[in-house]
Amino acid sequence: MKTAFFIIIMLSLMACQVENTIEPSLNKINGQWQLTKTSIGYPAPNSPTEIKAANTEIITFDVSTKTYTLTVNGKVRTSTTFDVQKVSYSGIDPREAVIFEKENQYAFLTFDDENSAIILYEKTPIGAVLADGNSYHYQKVK
Repeated sequence: MKTAFFIIIMLSLMACQVENTIEPSLNKINGQWQLTKTSIGYPAPNSPTEIKAANTEIITFDVSTKTYTLTVNGKVRTSTTFDVQKVSYSGIDPREAVIFEKENQYAFLTFDDENSAIILYEKTPIGAVLADGNSYHYQKVK
């Protein structure tokens, strides 16, 4: 049983690959973004599929220092270096993702240009694949 579990973990780690920095997206993500809502990845029956932000959550991407900061209700919760790269897994086409370097995690990234917003998928350890996580919607603040 332990051997099968180990093989599954190793296949998952080998399945996720991180590629080079994506400069246009790196520049586009620069600035402050405020959480507006969370889309639930796999909602329970008769429960909401979206939740409006209850707290003031601001994420800041400083491209000049490649520093990411998460602030909730005015208090810094986390700060790490970051990069924007393409991540691929199990033969699926690479997708843009934010790599949170000190946390050794990534979150897929989608731009919503029409609403000046970004969508970050649930943070996932590098090497792992998350199939049904939440998506966090952020509106550009500055």
